This record gives sequence, structure tokens and C-alpha cells, in this order.
Amino acid sequence: MVVRWDVNTKKSLGEGGFGHVYRGKDTIVTPTVDVAAKRLSLSTEAERKAFALEISVLRRVSLHPSIISLFGTAIQDNYGWLFLEMATGGELFDRLIDSGSLSERAAWPYVKAIAGALEHCNKHGIIHRDIKLENIMLCAENPYAVRIIDFGLAVQLPLDKDGVPDCTNLLTDAAGTQAYRAPEISHAGYNPCKVDVWALGIVMFSLCSGFFPVKEAKEDDWRYARMALDQADGMGACQSIYKLYKRECPLPPLLVDCINGMLVIDQSTRWDMEQVVECEWLQKPPGGIYPGEEDEGTVYRGLSVCDHEMMPSSLPPDAVPITRQKAVRNDAAYLDDILMTSGGGF
Repeated sequence: MVVRWDVNTKKSLGEGGFGHVYRGKDTIVTPTVDVAAKRLSLSTEAERKAFALEISVLRRVSLHPSIISLFGTAIQDNYGWLFLEMATGGELFDRLIDSGSLSERAAWPYVKAIAGALEHCNKHGIIHRDIKLENIMLCAENPYAVRIIDFGLAVQLPLDKDGVPDCTNLLTDAAGTQAYRAPEISHAGYNPCKVDVWALGIVMFSLCSGFFPVKEAKEDDWRYARMALDQADGMGACQSIYKLYKRECPLPPLLVDCINGMLVIDQSTRWDMEQVVECEWLQKPPGGIYPGEEDEGTVYRGLSVCDHEMMPSSLPPDAVPITRQKAVRNDAAYLDDILMTSGGGF
């Protein structure tokens, strides 16, 4: 029997939320194709359910061009394997760290692609729940392309008779990554349908400002507490955050409108992903066509996207710095949530 997947487990490419990723090859094609081989423990019932759910989710949504493709799966020695498309341009996290902050023009193609992919997911009842800079991969062959990865915390909501995700089952698992988690996740019994909108708002603000707006969306973070008071008085998130540091918000008005629509604490009035996709800021690239956009040659990591064009502001001295953060989940609550949302089957 021909063994399809050849994986080098001596060198890890990285560590996902709940597994390690290695370089592998698909050997049944000529020439062989590089793949990202994600290994997940299957020691507990929650891990086995999560593995089955991640496969189901990827099969449902991975045909979208901005979502990582699933090529195959395997189970061996109490580990599950996902064999995924290799995104060769690095993480959006590194792109930001390299630049400090991005101009709206540099950030726009990434946000456009991410929002479109998340709208696609939501239409299929998929909520990612761990959108963050580290889970957005770039492509060396196309500086404007992204791939959303790591659906290990996703939930799969049933669709109603009109094909709309049914959000009536409230979740209890405070899953996700600290700086990106929506405020409602801190309270048991939350509606999951708009948590990805908040997380994308955090990504957008961070890309263009160079710092996290809050350490965590909980009352014990003074920044969030002040933002909640400001929102109660009708102030938008961007203006509120910069006011904390006694600065005027330097971001362009249409970008501010978009971020303000997403970073709304009251989930009932927060934009949904369709509103994000249709917002005025995303309708056309700021400043027109990108340099080299019509060039079919290979460009590495988007270096043609005006890396020197940063937002005109320095990092406030007491702002929350951009750092790598690991996702967390309560396995018992997570198992309850995925059984509730999926009906126990995938």
C-alpha cells in the first residue's frame, strides 16, 4: 500500500491552539506537494469530538479562496492528523510586527479577504471563535491573498428553514484568545453569532494602530471599563480608545465607521458580518489600484503594498502591545457546546 503523507515530525512549523503543525508532503502527486500537517491529541472525548468537528467544518467551508484547504485526514497512535494547504507567506501577525502598523491602504486587502471568508463561514452556520492575527496566513505567490486557519474552536450552528444560522442555543464555553474575545463570551450563555465580528474589529484596529485596543473585554480591564462608559454616552470605540491616551483618533473616517460598527459592546446593535462586507470602507481600495496589482509575477509577503505607509501616530506608552497569545477553552463546556450546536453529529 502506498503511504500518501510523508511528515517530518522532527521540526515543528508552529503550534496551533490545540495541536502542532509540521511540514509534510503529499506523495501521490508528481511532483510532490508540500502540506501543513496538523497533529491533534485524541486522548479525551472532547478532543475526539473537536477533531471530528474541525474536519466537518473545513469540508463545509474550505472551498473558499481565503480559507485554508483540507487535503486529507488520518488517525494514528491516538493522534488525529489534518493535511492542509501550505500557506507560504507567513502570518499576518509577523507582517504587522515587521511594519509596526499598516496604512489603511496596506490593511484593506487583508480585511476585505478576511471579512468575505467569515461571511461565507457564517452563511454555512460556522463560527470560527478564534480569529486573530496569528490565524491569518499570507501567500507568497499573491501579496493580497490570505488564508484563515485553525478552526479548532469553531462551532457549527444549525440553519433554519430559510438557511439562516440558528443562534438560539446559547454557548457556555469561554473559548478563544484573550485580546480578541468578545465581551459576551465572559458571561455563560452567550449568542455566538457575532463574536467573529468583534474579533475582526480587534484585528482591524490593531493593524492600523499598532496596539491592541484592550487587554481583554472584561470589566477588570480599565480600558474596556472606560470604553463601556463612553459607549453608553454614544461615543464610538476608536474615539474612546484614543481618548484613553489623550490623543485624537488619527484613523480615516470611513475606517473608523467600520471599526466602530464592529467593536460595539452591545451584541444586539453590533454589526453582523454582512454589514461589515457591505460597509463603505470595503467597497473600494483606499487610494485606488495597488502597485503591481496587474503584475502576474510572484511577490513575497506583500512587500509591494507600501510597507512604509503607516498611520501617523506613535504607540502610546501605556497601550497594550501586540503579542502572541494562545487560545483557551474549557473542555467540559466545549464538549457541551459542540454537542448542543451540532446535535451530537457532524
